[in-house]
Amino acid sequence: MMTIYSFLIRNTRQPKWMMYIAGLLFILAMATPVAATQTGSTCADTPERCVSYLFRSYWQHNDGLRTFGRAIGGSTVHFLPGNTTYYTQAFERTILEYFPGQGDAQYRRVAVGQLWYDTFRDQLQPVAAGTVPGTCSIVAEHRPEVCGAMLAYYHANGLQLDVNPFVTPTERRSLFGMPITPVMQWNHNGQTRLVQVFTHARIDYSIDAAGQTHVGLGDVVVDLLNANVALPTTPSSPINLLYASAGALLDRTTLDAHRTAMPKTGYWQSASDGVYVATSSFGYLDYFYTVKAGKGQKYVTLTVLVKNERQEDQAPVYLDYSYIGLLDSDGMRYTPSEMTKYLATPFSPTTIAPGNSVAGQLVFVVPTHAAPAQLEIQLANMDQFISRFVQVIELRVPAIQ
Repeated sequence: MMTIYSFLIRNTRQPKWMMYIAGLLFILAMATPVAATQTGSTCADTPERCVSYLFRSYWQHNDGLRTFGRAIGGSTVHFLPGNTTYYTQAFERTILEYFPGQGDAQYRRVAVGQLWYDTFRDQLQPVAAGTVPGTCSIVAEHRPEVCGAMLAYYHANGLQLDVNPFVTPTERRSLFGMPITPVMQWNHNGQTRLVQVFTHARIDYSIDAAGQTHVGLGDVVVDLLNANVALPTTPSSPINLLYASAGALLDRTTLDAHRTAMPKTGYWQSASDGVYVATSSFGYLDYFYTVKAGKGQKYVTLTVLVKNERQEDQAPVYLDYSYIGLLDSDGMRYTPSEMTKYLATPFSPTTIAPGNSVAGQLVFVVPTHAAPAQLEIQLANMDQFISRFVQVIELRVPAIQ
């Protein structure tokens, strides 16, 4: 069959502009079937193509297919009072929310684990202690223990809240939430499996015919949809990432006053694993040099001291300012702003030998109403294992004068 392009090529009386148009139509016609084939296969071949651009970077940054699963439908916009909006998208194992203009706190996760438990609790049965063999640990106060392979999975996984691949307790909590049940047996549609339910996820445990143990996140959203359970359409509550504090905290009135100003004098400290850390000199700024904080935001500046108090034959420690997180009194976590590098004495990445110390400044961008509550400092031992540990400075106690 003769194409328009071949006809015009053979008929030399046609104007050149018609030949150009025909050539363009020929190229588009050749490209269309390829594009159609790619569009029709993207969900199966490249699941990230089905993730809304609002969530794609977050999904990919957190090992999306293994952590969240495949997208279920597109994103949805929700309108709130006060002419504000937020967006949601459902995935096999979670529902993500996006709140524009909220910095580090702009992503949330719906408590689908709690919703799953409320739906299927009648199908859960207790099991004997030791059904999942191995060491058990209480990962949160007044909550069920997590044991064995499930505990190992819990410790190894979390949402990446900074550039440090080491998983901190706040990152684990941001993925799993709090344990709701101990290990339970779930009988559903003629199948039986072992599960442990958390407020935001479910860990599944099984042993195959070859004796291999399999542990991973369960498809809670798929289960809810199959059960015709309506998914939430109102904003979720943020996960409280604050660490449990052993000491007595200041009264609520004083802590609320910290939203306007922190004490001008004094410092806060912590010490463990042979490392001493302290912070002081908190300040709130609307402008950093000439750059104004975003709408509804402010800059928080502070000074941090880290001292390696170990013996000379013990390991140095490594610290990067991007491994430091600020938690506010509402339980939200923030990473240092890129503005930190422009401070007069920035807290630069460094290795601290025994007997030495370093000090520097940090700057965070937080909501205007936020008050600093804790400082989470991740350090690495510079030994053959490069083991990691976390220091937490509690800021909700009286400053040391």
